[in-house]
Amino acid sequence: MKKNKIPLKIIVMIVSALFLCVLSFGLFFKVIVNHRFVNAYAEDVYLSEDEQLLTFLNAPESYLPYYNLGNVAFENTDYSSAVGYFTKALSLFPMGQKDCDVRINLALSMCYSIDFQHLESKERIDTALVILYKARDILLENGWANDDPQLAKDEDAQQLKEDIDKIIEKLENPEDGDNSQNDQEEDENNDNQDESGSEPQQPSDREKKKQDELDENKKNAMEERRRQQKDMENWEKSEDGEEAGAGSGGSYKPW
Repeated sequence: MKKNKIPLKIIVMIVSALFLCVLSFGLFFKVIVNHRFVNAYAEDVYLSEDEQLLTFLNAPESYLPYYNLGNVAFENTDYSSAVGYFTKALSLFPMGQKDCDVRINLALSMCYSIDFQHLESKERIDTALVILYKARDILLENGWANDDPQLAKDEDAQQLKEDIDKIIEKLENPEDGDNSQNDQEEDENNDNQDESGSEPQQPSDREKKKQDELDENKKNAMEERRRQQKDMENWEKSEDGEEAGAGSGGSYKPW
């Protein structure tokens, strides 16, 4: 007696149904985990391990878990990891405004990774400039920021690009800030001279040269670094994102 074979069409339908069930369960699991992550994030609780699971269920919107994990790393001041996560998210082609959000957070993380308090050598300054120019280029891609502000597609990206331009200008031309400070000190000395009504005792050429060398070594470098750090800190002062990005710490909130 011959056994009835199951038609190939029926087998294909069964396999397809099982595949759809698995896919639906995966999507449902992803939505639930991500929803828990976003709600916990709003309470300053970071469920990184749960969100990490979504990197294995990364379709659709495969960039989503990497973006969210980048936000956690940013909040934890682990800027190197944040750069890695946002770079991965960007490589997975987020679309529209989400592409802009990822680029802003990536550029911010790159900028915050620079230790502006310890740029004592030319090598460190050059390294910082490389990072800043890369962050700037990331914002310029796809036209989110533009050298012509009127052509920029996003205000936050444009503002961050302009902030980066200011930092680059200060690092490339530190003598401008030094000259300004020296002029101010000279004016103060002149004012003191006017108030006293007498000429101060002039130091000898040798003493003046020695004093200039000491001043050159210790006076202006740290002050310039403090001004640069203050500019960087301004990016995170605005709670409503007016200066650079929305959400806590200047970065965008998770999706």
